[in-house]
Amino acid sequence: MDAPEKVRRSLRRADEARKASPARRDATPVHERIAALLDEARAELEQVEDEGVRRELGAAISRRFNDLDQEGLATMLGPSPDVARAPTQVDDPSRVPPGQHLTPGLPVLHVGRAPDWDRDDVRVVVTGLVDERRVLRFDDLASRFEVREVVRDFHCVTTWSRLDNRWTGVAVRDVLADAGMKPAATHAVVSGHPAYSANLPLEHLLADDCLLAWAHDGRPLDRAHGGPLRLVVPALYGWKSVKWVTELRLLDRDVPGYWEERGYHELGDPWREQRFHGDPG
Repeated sequence: MDAPEKVRRSLRRADEARKASPARRDATPVHERIAALLDEARAELEQVEDEGVRRELGAAISRRFNDLDQEGLATMLGPSPDVARAPTQVDDPSRVPPGQHLTPGLPVLHVGRAPDWDRDDVRVVVTGLVDERRVLRFDDLASRFEVREVVRDFHCVTTWSRLDNRWTGVAVRDVLADAGMKPAATHAVVSGHPAYSANLPLEHLLADDCLLAWAHDGRPLDRAHGGPLRLVVPALYGWKSVKWVTELRLLDRDVPGYWEERGYHELGDPWREQRFHGDPG
């Protein structure tokens, strides 16, 4: 059996397990079984050599994981004890992207464990297609660049949105300008602890409201929400807003990040519902 067929076999078994879950009073064991089969499929995905097939199968796996995540989020979508309550109604429904629903809290979703860092541990490397490589500490960011505050809505690929987030930090465009962006730069890969990354067109990093942020709603970011420093890209789904930022690398091409390699959309525009590879746009 070749590698793509092994992935498809694991997906079929996961789908069969899902069909059985509504018949059970406690679906937890079934959900754990589905997650294990999807983990198996993702491990098999690494052996798929054809990039197009790998991205297509990765999207199929990620869609199923996303379904499980949404079911698990049911207990996280109320008010959060560590953040102010956000509004859950709007006068203009067009403010909320299609397929999204509002939450008063700020659910916690990320890859791996939050690092045991404080502000003294922050090191942001600015590298790639820049005139001068920079290594910036937290104090460098806070003292050398204009501190900004923006209020924006935040949209997660798992279909929840939180309105009126007030972020405090410095504009990424100021940090990149300080390093000297080379004309050939068109994209970036932003990395975060422990081995996470997201790809971004340079235009999104240069937007007025794209920040390296250290506070949310007037309070320092806690570790679970990306503190002491995270990227905030309000125009795109939340997986692009990398937590615990360690590197900004400018490139002359688009290089997939962590979730993009695993079947998520290359851009991630919530208004076009670009959740997974192959979605329109």
